[in-house]
Amino acid sequence: MSKISIRSRIVIAFTLIALFVGGAFTLGIHSIFDSTEDKLMSIAMDTKLRLIVTNSSHSNETLKELGLHLYSSEYPDPAIPKYLSSVPDGFSEIKKKPVTYFVYRQTINGHDYILVQDQSLFENEFEYNVFFALRSGFLFTVLVGGLFGWLLARQILSPIVKLSHVFSQRKQQPLGERIIAEEFSDDEIGSLAQSFEDAYTKIKDALWRERLFTSDVSHEFRSGLMIISSSCELLLQHRSKEDADYEMIDRIARASSEMQQLLQSLLMIARAERTVVNPSSTQTLAQISQEAFNRWQLDFSRKKIAFSLVKKGALSDEKVNADLLLAVLSNLLRNALNYTESGNVRIVLNESSISVVDTGVGIDLDQQHQVLKPFVRGSALPLDGLGLGLSLIQRICENQGWRLSLHSEPGRGSTFTISF
Repeated sequence: MSKISIRSRIVIAFTLIALFVGGAFTLGIHSIFDSTEDKLMSIAMDTKLRLIVTNSSHSNETLKELGLHLYSSEYPDPAIPKYLSSVPDGFSEIKKKPVTYFVYRQTINGHDYILVQDQSLFENEFEYNVFFALRSGFLFTVLVGGLFGWLLARQILSPIVKLSHVFSQRKQQPLGERIIAEEFSDDEIGSLAQSFEDAYTKIKDALWRERLFTSDVSHEFRSGLMIISSSCELLLQHRSKEDADYEMIDRIARASSEMQQLLQSLLMIARAERTVVNPSSTQTLAQISQEAFNRWQLDFSRKKIAFSLVKKGALSDEKVNADLLLAVLSNLLRNALNYTESGNVRIVLNESSISVVDTGVGIDLDQQHQVLKPFVRGSALPLDGLGLGLSLIQRICENQGWRLSLHSEPGRGSTFTISF
């Protein structure tokens, strides 16, 4: 169903009003014209008939020159035509194409008289001009109504259009900026502008406080991660690669560094900003998928689940944000690890997409369109969590212009595909 703007509705309303009023006025004038014409012609023809009857010196030739025909029961010649035999007393109008007749029938001194007047000239010229004027007036009224509605709609909606333009163009500014509501008159539009101003101020204040909060939190997170990274560096300096805990400490150090990079990217996504790709942090799809495989291989082997990386076809050399794509793959692989008790999990790399395929419990059909929303979790296993993993993946994909698709069958597993 197409939406009609308020301006169009106002124009249509005024046009319909003009159509109704103009139509009613035109029909009324036409009805009055016909009624008046019948009365006047009835009086005129009655007068003519009585003059003709009282003046016996008339002749049919004289009447024909005047456009009149007289039929009477007193004079059998000419005889009354059949189409006039059933005409009632008084005035009548008979249309016998292409001629129109005015007929007046009256009984005088016991004799039936019928006076017929050829009215073709009157019908063809005078009435045509009258009806043309009425039609022209009707169309003019409709056009004026539509034009008046358009002008009125423009006048009424101009403050609303201005209000919409002002707020749509408004940028993030300090809270002490000028009050836009003061630019509007003290009426309903002014009240609406004030309501928008109040809501805008509250939202902007909330966003400002949220930005301060995330900045403070990110600072504290970075401080903690820096301590972890520096501590790991010190521990690694006093150990050789042959030591039993060297690999574990190195893994902690790498995870801490990745967390710092990921934290910055996620903060930018949380502020609805397009994450700028730093060339130094970009890698090819093959490099990123191999890194994800290396990170999670130990976890899957501990759970005795077959884990593999499958490369199909010619792979693209295009580089993408490695931090964000690794975060996406890590979330998908974590879900696959949690929801797969046996079978296998694969990272399938194609020319322009990466898929994570598992043989886990799958997702019910009625839940598949919900699991990508925040705080929604699959109900197959009673695992702890807030249901933010898939939602975060969806937001990262939207931020980078990637497309996330899901195919799942309950009891047979799920396939998540990121297309580039």
